[in-house]
Amino acid sequence: MSVATHLGLADHGSEVLALARQRWPHWQLRHGALVAIDEMDDLPAWLRDADWYAADEVLLTLAQLSAPDGGDDVAATGVLTWVLLPGASLLAFRLSRLSRRIDEILAAQLWVEARTFPWQRGHKVAANILMNTRKGVMRDLGIGEAGDRTGTRTIPFPPTAEVWAEAAHCVHPGGPTAEQELDDILEVATTRGALTPDDGDLLLSLAHAADAANPARSGRGHAGLMAPAASDAVAAERGVSSRTVRRRAARSVHALRVVCGTQQRASA
Repeated sequence: MSVATHLGLADHGSEVLALARQRWPHWQLRHGALVAIDEMDDLPAWLRDADWYAADEVLLTLAQLSAPDGGDDVAATGVLTWVLLPGASLLAFRLSRLSRRIDEILAAQLWVEARTFPWQRGHKVAANILMNTRKGVMRDLGIGEAGDRTGTRTIPFPPTAEVWAEAAHCVHPGGPTAEQELDDILEVATTRGALTPDDGDLLLSLAHAADAANPARSGRGHAGLMAPAASDAVAAERGVSSRTVRRRAARSVHALRVVCGTQQRASA
């Protein structure tokens, strides 16, 4: 199951989103920031194209409508978590090694953070909700991050952490995992300007979707990233066509090959 499924948001016709569609015009009357988006279903695409400040204002408005000390409207909570699903799914993929229940745990924490965001003094809504979601998940799993400034590279596991029970069912190679290697390559490619952060997120989302779908290899050497099941899932999350996802992914994979080739020549 995915984060979206655990939240009941995998279907755009879900009850909470249907309720939000009904309330959208009323929200617009009370909150001018929402007037720019004619229909609620246009929101994901609008957020991608809007400038950062306008997008953050819209998300902050949804956080206010969602909060118990604001509008106290769970339909707004549903919309806010819905538009954050791409980032939440990427986060779940990156934390998937910690627990087989990571989607369920992360979905619950995402809902809590979207419901309780401090809208009176808040900003950077998406980034802060996802960051706090990650912290909450790590806390629930009994994993501390004290002394780790990056919060991603090293994770001290106490003896009671769930990850040890999960590790008993897995065989870990001595070297870096595929996820770690991909993260490292994406970091190099992004630093060099070969990829944008969004390109990297797209590839990670495709990798997550491909792993979940377990597609048959096509022989193209893309490890399932170009499989219809993966591209369709990511396209649905991002509100674009599957063809657009595959085209961007192919361009990004080519850029990674160039970067990797340069790295190998430099180290030779």
